[in-house]
Amino acid sequence: MAQFDVYPNPVEDLLPSHPYVVQIQSGFLKRPVAVIAVPLARLAPGSAPVAVLNPRFDIAGETVLLETLGVASFEPGDLRRPVANLRADADAIWSALDYALHGY
Repeated sequence: MAQFDVYPNPVEDLLPSHPYVVQIQSGFLKRPVAVIAVPLARLAPGSAPVAVLNPRFDIAGETVLLETLGVASFEPGDLRRPVANLRADADAIWSALDYALHGY
């Protein structure tokens, strides 16, 4: 399990709107009791999300956006088989989290 790994959303009821979550927690804990992640949502038709708060990414041929305010934690066993890694987009993810926590 690596920071910025993308996993299928373990909450099955949310799969239609939020197919993935991205792990944002660093790997400093060897046996975490929870893993911090942010959902990746499908872009709703006609929506205009704030780009700095909700950056967009391409996962498995689909454009999704970081739903920063939906940050959650999961049990480590809930997140299995990553489908992608967003390490190359770390700056956009950290900027979105910083914007959510500190504003301008």
